[in-house]
Amino acid sequence: MNVLNKESTLPAWLEYFGVCQDQIGSNVWWQSVSSAGVPFVKEESEQTSSVLFVWQDPHGTDEKSSIASVLLDVNSITDHHSWEPVCLHRISGTDVWFGQLTVDSKWRGSYSFIPIEENQLPDLVLQAGDGSREAQRAWWMSVAGNQIPDPLNPLPVLSSGWGISSPLHLPKAATELGWQEWDRGELNAISASRVNSIDWSSKELGNQRTAWLFSTATSDAPLVILLDGQKWGAPSGTLSVLQYLTDTSKIAPARYLLVPSIDGLTRWKELSCHHPFWQSLLDELLPIVTSILAKDDCSATDFLVAGQSLGGLSALYAGITFPDVFSKVISLSGSFWWPDKDRMVDPDNVIASKPIPADSLAEQILNDRVSVSHLKVYQSVGTGEEDMCVYNEQTRQAIKGKGGCVRYEVFCGGHDWLSWRSGLIKGLLFLIPADMAD
Repeated sequence: MNVLNKESTLPAWLEYFGVCQDQIGSNVWWQSVSSAGVPFVKEESEQTSSVLFVWQDPHGTDEKSSIASVLLDVNSITDHHSWEPVCLHRISGTDVWFGQLTVDSKWRGSYSFIPIEENQLPDLVLQAGDGSREAQRAWWMSVAGNQIPDPLNPLPVLSSGWGISSPLHLPKAATELGWQEWDRGELNAISASRVNSIDWSSKELGNQRTAWLFSTATSDAPLVILLDGQKWGAPSGTLSVLQYLTDTSKIAPARYLLVPSIDGLTRWKELSCHHPFWQSLLDELLPIVTSILAKDDCSATDFLVAGQSLGGLSALYAGITFPDVFSKVISLSGSFWWPDKDRMVDPDNVIASKPIPADSLAEQILNDRVSVSHLKVYQSVGTGEEDMCVYNEQTRQAIKGKGGCVRYEVFCGGHDWLSWRSGLIKGLLFLIPADMAD
């Protein structure tokens, strides 16, 4: 990853993209930049592209603004464990900040800017503290709240557990079915009247939440359970994309049950291979769904469960634990290091000494403590996810070795909603293609 920090290189970029070079930072100059569309992407070779990010300081020039630095946060590329983060560079006397990265041309990921003031500069915080890993993490978490999307990026902003960000699609990134149409504003929004709200008050779990049921089918059809359902609702574009791909005969008509996670602590508990969560979902939530479908003389023909990160772990757990219900699973960047939390602290050393986590799903499968021969799984993980690739590969091999069917993809990206939205669609194309409805 290379970073541009010399003003002398900016004119060449502006000339290459036909951007006005006169009076950098003037209103005319910013209008020219906005019209050209940012970030600027230039292919440097068969494998790599350079990306130029440009940001306008809303407080004006360095004489007027209290912003001392702007961190460039690119999902799974930025090192969140470093005291020397990648930063944009200000052109003196202007409101212009800019920076460059060299990235794999197949990359797709989200990014944001983090403006900070002088008292938040990492070198000052480092000098004032003990320099520990905990201190570095505390500093990063303290500035992460300043995260903002790129206001000049013409594509819709993204919302995830890490805040609001902007999308970055490199020239050779895999084609996204349906999402390109959504980003261009070509798909219809899904009206609230088409989404059934379901109040799920669980005696088993001792909590309550609202789930949502959306249908692209008018008769008997598969039921797809989407974990972290609050992320896949109508504002994200997911429902519009699902309707579009159904209408264009890419995926079969289906029902989609969006099951939200209540909060971080509850999510950690419920999606970490937690039997009571799935038992209560089967005993309490699915009967409500069944009664709603019955009003239209419809029923679920089979069940598919999909999730990402911890949800990807939980989705496979459901398929293993309840084989009579779930035989189709979409696992995106599954947290298959579970239950060994130490692997998140020092992954390299732990992997070297104990390659397969004790009592993990992979170990249970390999030791024939559970059966997977009934499963049909779509599984994906990103090149930028480091040790997650190791655990996902272990799990894939375990499922395949014990008779399960797995379609496994390694995408060029990170632990990122922008990647997972593509993965969800690819999983549905594999598990409920349009021709299965024939």
